[in-house]
Amino acid sequence: MKYVAPLFKAVLLIIISFNAYILLSGKTYMYKVIDFGYMHGNTSATIQDIDFFYTRTIESLNGVQWPKGVDYNKKQLSKDFRARLEENESIAFTVIQDDSIRYEEYWGVGSKKSRTNSFSAGKSIVSILIGIAVEEGAIDSIHQKVIDFIPEYKNKKYPYNSEVTIEHLLSMNSGMDWDEGYVNPLGITAEAYFTERLKDLMFEINFTEKPGTKWNYQSGNTQVLGILLERATGVSLSEYASEKLWKPLQATDDAEWMLDQENGTEKAYCCFNSNALDFARFGHLYLNNGKWKGQQIVDSSYVAASLKSGLNEQYGYSWWLYNTEYKYPVFCMIGINGQYVINIPELNLVAVRLGHKEEGKYNDQHKDLIYYIEKIIEQYDV
Repeated sequence: MKYVAPLFKAVLLIIISFNAYILLSGKTYMYKVIDFGYMHGNTSATIQDIDFFYTRTIESLNGVQWPKGVDYNKKQLSKDFRARLEENESIAFTVIQDDSIRYEEYWGVGSKKSRTNSFSAGKSIVSILIGIAVEEGAIDSIHQKVIDFIPEYKNKKYPYNSEVTIEHLLSMNSGMDWDEGYVNPLGITAEAYFTERLKDLMFEINFTEKPGTKWNYQSGNTQVLGILLERATGVSLSEYASEKLWKPLQATDDAEWMLDQENGTEKAYCCFNSNALDFARFGHLYLNNGKWKGQQIVDSSYVAASLKSGLNEQYGYSWWLYNTEYKYPVFCMIGINGQYVINIPELNLVAVRLGHKEEGKYNDQHKDLIYYIEKIIEQYDV
């Protein structure tokens, strides 16, 4: 018992010191990290974080569900394929081929209408919206300077701020001073996820390397694009996505985009919440060169440019590209914990896998993604 008092004092001192650090550093978002994360048994972001944040609705209208193929769910997954999906705590797996559902299955919180976090797969959605805004004239071209829309970045101390273009942000070669780390709760990525002042945080970030010279995956690039789209179009990112993309794609259900605060700013680099069948619409749109059921939603030349590699041969305009790794070229939307929209043009196929876990990397690709792609090609290349 004689050790209880000193131990209590030590714990109390740690708590007081931690609170003092938070308040003095301005990192008050850490209280959310503790509340939403550690107090709920999570050490990182989860696909169900929509429960902890304010959101803005991406409205659907007169949605049309995918038709079922003649062999719907008749071709079962192999035993090892199913085991791998279940080991990685998948919540949804579906295959759309030739415009109809060939296979779908759900586990746990997953369902036809569940809404879970896209994580970085949402970056591809922002890229699509940029293409639409260019076609409509809200943006002159992807070569337009970011400071034309966000003059807050004009800074004589950081001259590269004035050189960054929209294309630099899309391609992840802007030279932004941003450390893309998901584990450190004190890092910029965690702060962007939990802060209630997302725009202010972004305006404090500068571009410290010459744009267009080095590829570096940074969520901050897409967040800037989200702010830019809002300024260029005069409406929120969610409203623009609803009117120009979600409704034309005939999504069956409303989606939700997580915000930094009530009526605030969308976390553009992530956090588009929807279900597997509606996520598949984005892939199908690009399989068809920006066209949906005869309607050109995004210009075909922009789609083609989006799926060409730049400084990184596996990355286009916020799409992941695998042109030589598999039997057929593949392009993907990818988010952490294994949120995958897998697109195989030569098979006219989109597959979506959503879930709680991903596997480590091999040759810069997630092991589970490699496996899924190979198995999908093996099973549906008929």
